[in-house]
Amino acid sequence: MKSKISLWNKALFNLQLRTVTWFGILLTLALLVMLPISIFVQEVRFGPESNQWFYSANSTLNSLSEFSLPFQLIVFAIFPVLLGIVLLNYSTKKEATYFMHSLPFTRQTLLTNTYLAGFVALLSPILITGIVLGILRFFLEDPFYSFVDLFAWIGLSTFILVFIFIVTMMIGILVGNGLLHGALTYTVIAVPALLIVLTLLNLQYFISGLALTSYTDTLVTKGIFFVRLTDLYDNSFSILEYFIYIFIMVSLVLLSYLMYAKRPSEASDQAIVYPIVRSIFLYGLTFFTMLVSGVYFTEALQGGFAWTMFGYILGAFIAYTILQMILQKAIRLTWYWKGFLGYIVVIVLLMIPINIGSGVYENNIPTTATVESVAIYSSYSYGNEESGGAPRLTDELSIEQVTELHKQLKDYDHDDEFYSWNTITFDYKLEDGSSLRREYSLGETASNELTEDLRNNAEFKQAYDPIFQLNDLDVTYASVYGNLQGDEKRISDPEELQTLISLLEKDVTESPSQVLAQENAVSVGDVQFNIARSEEDQRDEYVMHEGGYVMLTKDHQRTLDWLKENDYADSLLLSENIDSVTVVPSTGNDFHMELDEVIYSSNSISDTFPDALVISETSEIEELLTVGQSNYDEDYFVIINDENEYQHYFGIDKEDIPDFVLEGLE
Repeated sequence: MKSKISLWNKALFNLQLRTVTWFGILLTLALLVMLPISIFVQEVRFGPESNQWFYSANSTLNSLSEFSLPFQLIVFAIFPVLLGIVLLNYSTKKEATYFMHSLPFTRQTLLTNTYLAGFVALLSPILITGIVLGILRFFLEDPFYSFVDLFAWIGLSTFILVFIFIVTMMIGILVGNGLLHGALTYTVIAVPALLIVLTLLNLQYFISGLALTSYTDTLVTKGIFFVRLTDLYDNSFSILEYFIYIFIMVSLVLLSYLMYAKRPSEASDQAIVYPIVRSIFLYGLTFFTMLVSGVYFTEALQGGFAWTMFGYILGAFIAYTILQMILQKAIRLTWYWKGFLGYIVVIVLLMIPINIGSGVYENNIPTTATVESVAIYSSYSYGNEESGGAPRLTDELSIEQVTELHKQLKDYDHDDEFYSWNTITFDYKLEDGSSLRREYSLGETASNELTEDLRNNAEFKQAYDPIFQLNDLDVTYASVYGNLQGDEKRISDPEELQTLISLLEKDVTESPSQVLAQENAVSVGDVQFNIARSEEDQRDEYVMHEGGYVMLTKDHQRTLDWLKENDYADSLLLSENIDSVTVVPSTGNDFHMELDEVIYSSNSISDTFPDALVISETSEIEELLTVGQSNYDEDYFVIINDENEYQHYFGIDKEDIPDFVLEGLE
């Protein structure tokens, strides 16, 4: 008679389950405190409407998850990992390993019962909490969650816990150290996506125009599981994502059985059991640290190419040494110089095709005739690029100006600029149906100068400037905000709204658009247009409904004149609204610290800057406003003597400072 081999054994299952019973109790208590108890306390303490504060009608997340998502994610990120470490603790201790593997069970049976005990310890708290929440709903005066929300929370929470637990179990089979087990689990979840991001970030030092923003944002948001969980507020898991994660879970479970069957019993003496995994761990994290070090020396320290290379070598050496200590479990290690030298040789060889391909990539600029349309984005633009909704330019002149700007940026050298914050991205759609995307970083001055022709383009303004987007929106009112003391001014009359929009359009038409460049002129104030709220949005009073934002400067002369004529300009930064200003030369190492204390801490201007010049003549104040800049590194600063707790100020370059200021400061 053939014997039957069962993957489940009651005694073994009970042994493993007893090991983690306390674990399930702690998870149950944590979930009960975060959800039903917190909901009940809020209801009793603040009334039935208090629980409505914790969720938004526009969120894609179920209301129970949203109620305490940050705390739930912390619990979900910690408990499955600790559970996996405890359940596989026998595989990292020599005596326990020999005992477990001497039992009359196959490796498959051991692992199966370990998985089952872990699932029970994780899912029982979810079900208990779900039952309590279901009962609690009948006692709430105005329940903010439905039974559909309850089942959605159970499903999502189970999915998150099981995924992290399976990853933890897979890593536990590969390592022979409990501490390394936990650290490597979080590393495996986060590092692969970060490694790709860092690779792209470093490639930009060798390939000009590499489009990074869209790729890196997507990789960080969707490639790192914990980051993806924080994005659930706005974007729920898609069907495709569920399939991908389920496929990963099934694959890891199958792989864990295969690897565990071949795991030697004496593996608890080693940090990482399998040689191939040991090499991936060593060289993968060495490469990761090398890239981090390169970014640090290049971006944070603003070093040149030589410093980037130094950062690579230093980061790789430090990481390789520390990782060898971990693998050898010794501080007095055997330093395998041949392995490090081989790693350096491989990296150098990889640079050859990168340098060859970079020239082809950089010089691939489409001609005007081959471009069907083009979109252009900037970090200085009013809004961020939205998927599928970006305006596109189709006029031949517009495309020609964009390609000309592309050529200039390709050869642009910003080594002399310490910070290059502005990022300009070109997104071409070509006649053959293909697309081409490039991205460049440049400094403030170059950004304003190089983009001026395009910012004067009529089609560009119509497509990108916020004021021209209002024609398709139902604007309910406009709010005028100034930098001086005064209340918000609202314009709600339809005729006045239309007049205001028309005047802004004329002002924008006759001056360069503020899109793509940083506006350095002194801000007079802001106009915020608010659009009508949809029925869905009306259920959530905390939703912002902004239809457009315009920063007013001296270039908006028609608009400013109309605002003054209609008494909407009381708080705007205009010479007639200012009694006096104080001009202070930027001198001394502590000047900016002293200036901040005046601006933000309401310190006395006269006490802080006793030699400053006070100006009260309206014509002189007007001249200062005309030559003023919004930069923080100018030679002179003008502080508005206002009654606000927050003092407004602007800067003036020494080349533009009026003579009457120099004479007054002598």
